[in-house]
Amino acid sequence: MKNVFRLLPCEQDDTLGRSCAANKVAITDVWIPVQLLRPPRKKDDSPIAIPPGTAVVLLNHTTGCLVTRRSDILSLVPVLFASEQNFCIPPSTIPRDCTLFARAAKGMSNKRVPAGISIMHRSITAEQALAEGSCIAESDSQSTASKKKVKLERDVATGSVVTVATTTDTAVERANKRRRSDALFEESLHSVLATMRGGGGTHRDDIIIKETLENLHRVRSAPPLHFVTHNKRVTSLNVMGLVWHIPDERVIYRIFRQYDKGENCSAFAYTDSSRTVAAFMIDDVLLRRECLGAGAGGESTKWSVTDARLPATAGVLAERGYRIVLVDHYPSLHHGNLYALESRLQPIVELCKQHFTWDVTVVLSVVSHISAASRRDMAPFVLPNSGLWDFFTTQLNGGLRPDGRSILVGPRASAGEEVRKFSCQGVMEAEFAKNCGLRYCDAATVVEGQI
Repeated sequence: MKNVFRLLPCEQDDTLGRSCAANKVAITDVWIPVQLLRPPRKKDDSPIAIPPGTAVVLLNHTTGCLVTRRSDILSLVPVLFASEQNFCIPPSTIPRDCTLFARAAKGMSNKRVPAGISIMHRSITAEQALAEGSCIAESDSQSTASKKKVKLERDVATGSVVTVATTTDTAVERANKRRRSDALFEESLHSVLATMRGGGGTHRDDIIIKETLENLHRVRSAPPLHFVTHNKRVTSLNVMGLVWHIPDERVIYRIFRQYDKGENCSAFAYTDSSRTVAAFMIDDVLLRRECLGAGAGGESTKWSVTDARLPATAGVLAERGYRIVLVDHYPSLHHGNLYALESRLQPIVELCKQHFTWDVTVVLSVVSHISAASRRDMAPFVLPNSGLWDFFTTQLNGGLRPDGRSILVGPRASAGEEVRKFSCQGVMEAEFAKNCGLRYCDAATVVEGQI
């Protein structure tokens, strides 16, 4: 049943209903290209969302085979943050020799089908579609929510729910909870500050910290780097004479190429897209930043190489065909100014120029934790979530997912530390590698060549 289908070419513009009648097929047995599901006023490459209950298949015209399971389709279509449940596909990501079909519904009889488009006739039942994975069942939560809504409407209709009183009581209760929460926060904040200062400090210090937290809460929905870009959408930033690209406001990146240094430093070459990738965490793995302290002078941020052997080891991996990628997450840059941005990027630039003699890709997340907690589109870019790596794979690696030899190099976790505590050294990085499908290695293991 999987590969039993036939294509029905449409020789002239017509409605789907008349095309089905001309071919003597039922409209529910017809599958149409997903491009026909795009709303008329949307752009050609606007992502097309396919509901979980709508069956979809991918036809490979070269082999004549159908890919029916949604997870298998997503492995062939490089899409950021798409899932079997959230199946949202931009048409440009579909391979050129393939067509993504969605099953038509009864209400689509008036949909226009342009001339030259082929529709697919494939008769399967709803149970067969679920079994093959081309659609998935609606979640229980949605059905539960629908039942609650129906019950509430029934209760209101019968008079068993007093809506005005309930609304008033709920508003009062919310206000009381907010006051209690604010009081608990004030008490906890004062206790933490007193503990950190050893009982010292002034009332002015408390006011400054509270105002800082209030300001962060006020700008929590602002885009990353908004103090640098002045809330304008930019695709690149010139930082200390170097261009950093911002194709997505949540990520900044730069590729340091060997020919930028004006010398032939390496005898090997490879394209930017690679199945074998060696990713390195930056802070506390490749470089160590030194705190200058209050009032310290100096025009540049002080830093040092954590282990002088590690950049050389990265060079050996590059000669073996690994693509070298440096990744990290700097939440302070989300609401930071230009000085904060320069202070973060300058050591990375100097590291790449002084210690790397091959192409290096630097990819950084600049999403703050407070913004990620209030904006759903920001949360995937907070480590250990894999949003940063998914961005690299789809946007900077040609959609190629790294193979089993690819690694993420991070710090070594101290003995006895519990895995559930992300604040422990190396634990968060190991979880990040797991979410990205990478093998995790600590820096010492990589230097010793045990990979």
